[in-house]
Order: sequence, then structure tokens, then C-alpha cells
Amino acid sequence: VDILNTTTPLMWFCTITRRNTNAWTSSNTMEILANHINTADDVFSFTAPAPTYSTAAAQADANKINVFPNPYYGINPNETNSLSKYVRFTHLPAGATIRIFTLAGVLVRTLPTTDGTSTYADWNLRNDNSLPVASGIYIAYIDMPSIGKTKTLKLAIVQEEQILPTY
Repeated sequence: VDILNTTTPLMWFCTITRRNTNAWTSSNTMEILANHINTADDVFSFTAPAPTYSTAAAQADANKINVFPNPYYGINPNETNSLSKYVRFTHLPAGATIRIFTLAGVLVRTLPTTDGTSTYADWNLRNDNSLPVASGIYIAYIDMPSIGKTKTLKLAIVQEEQILPTY
């Protein structure tokens, strides 16, 4: 098979063959010939469509709002260390506000309004006084006035054992 002149989806191909049976030495050289080399004369241009906004699409996307990981079992696979715990709310529209409540209806935390440059918000699993929240079930009420919708999510938190330095 002539791999250089076919449409086989290969990115790289290499084969090395010695012309004689002598052992490799430090004076041996290898010449690599590329099939096509980009030069300064090669010009590439890319275009992207302008960003658009549709209220109908944003309302449909509100059904995709979710929180990850749920349930939270003491660790998020994306956490960089044991002190930076968080869960992430995804698919948020601009102007969304997240209020997190206990099952008893006590407001635990209000997350800042998203500014539209990001479609997610992170909750560091702390209350408004910067203390870690207890293990339990929480309700996240997401208000989206820009698209006229709200969404309620249930979130289970199972914290690992913590010893607070101050009370």
C-alpha cells in the first residue's frame, strides 16, 4: 500500500530501515523528509460567525442547568487541592442568581449574579459567613430574570471530616 498517496487518516508515519547490518554508532545520521513542510509563504485564514443571542434558545438551554458533582462525596475530581472544594453550576444565562437553601428553608448562600461572560458558577461549599456547610440535602433556586425563568435543583453534600481552627 502506498501510504503517501492514499486518503488513509494517518497523522504520522515513520519507518526506519538500516541499509547494512552494521550496529548503530554515534556517527550514524538520519535524514527525515517531510511530505509537505509549511513555509512563510503558506497563509492560513480562519473566520468565525459573530456571536448571536436568542431568548428562545436561552430559555431552552435553561433546561440543561445542572450542578456537578451531585451528590458531592467529599471531593470533586476537578479540585486542585483539599482546601479548594466546590461544586459547579453549568449552562447559566447572563444575570442568573443562585440562592442555596437548607431543607428547612434557611438561606445558606447567595452566589453572585453571572455577568454573561461565563456560563457557569462555582460554590465553594461555604455559607455567607465563610464557614463550611454541613453534610445534607440543599436546594438551589436559580433565578434568571433575563429570560423570565427559574429552576430548582436538589444537591446532596457529604463532607469529609473537618476540624475548624476557629469557632
